[in-house]
Amino acid sequence: MPKETVQTLRQQIQLLQRITETISYNLILDAVLEQVVALVSDTMKVDSCLIYLAEDNHLILKASKIPHPKMINKVAMQFGEGITGWVAEQRKFVSLNEKAYEDNRFKFISDLDSDVATRRWQAFISVPIIFNDEIVGVINVQHRKKKIHSPQDVALLTTIAAQVGGAIYNAKLISETRTLKEALETRKFVEKAKGLLMKQQQISEEAAYELIRKKSMDTKKTMKEVAQAIIMTFSLL
Repeated sequence: MPKETVQTLRQQIQLLQRITETISYNLILDAVLEQVVALVSDTMKVDSCLIYLAEDNHLILKASKIPHPKMINKVAMQFGEGITGWVAEQRKFVSLNEKAYEDNRFKFISDLDSDVATRRWQAFISVPIIFNDEIVGVINVQHRKKKIHSPQDVALLTTIAAQVGGAIYNAKLISETRTLKEALETRKFVEKAKGLLMKQQQISEEAAYELIRKKSMDTKKTMKEVAQAIIMTFSLL
């Protein structure tokens, strides 16, 4: 086996090991995605790496090699839209070695590809991220220059997608659980604050809620923070 091939295989194995470590010790979804993008970009020497996650039959951009802070969580496409949407809908990978931008499935996103002259993506690999037979997302890697993708390139990205699929799924569950817990805590404090306001000011439940909501908007604080402050104030009376 040629020395160059051995080195490439070694790098790929190291990449998979590092991704395994990343997803084993980090359950914060954004951090997992950012680290996967960084590791893939560094090892595969790509010009762009993007990860989209599936949410209600849409694919939302969640991580990118080139920082697009205004675009994260904003860029969205439906299943079947663009190459990314096609991959999610068909559950098949796409590998294009040149002139990817001419593919009839390619979707130009002006905010991500603002400099058309330098960002006409020539080579493109897109693979679905699947866990428990459910589409979790899509991972894309792109090159500005022509790149002959080997079967090993596609296999590597497919393996990475399989690796991170479970981690993304679990991290999303944890995130959703935390969101639900926070919502329940907020409701508990708001209900108590409403009761105190209703009793002191002799107002309706709706009016008490509106007071808390308006205070939240005026002070740019969360409903939970406002409710906690009201409860604290009454405890000092």
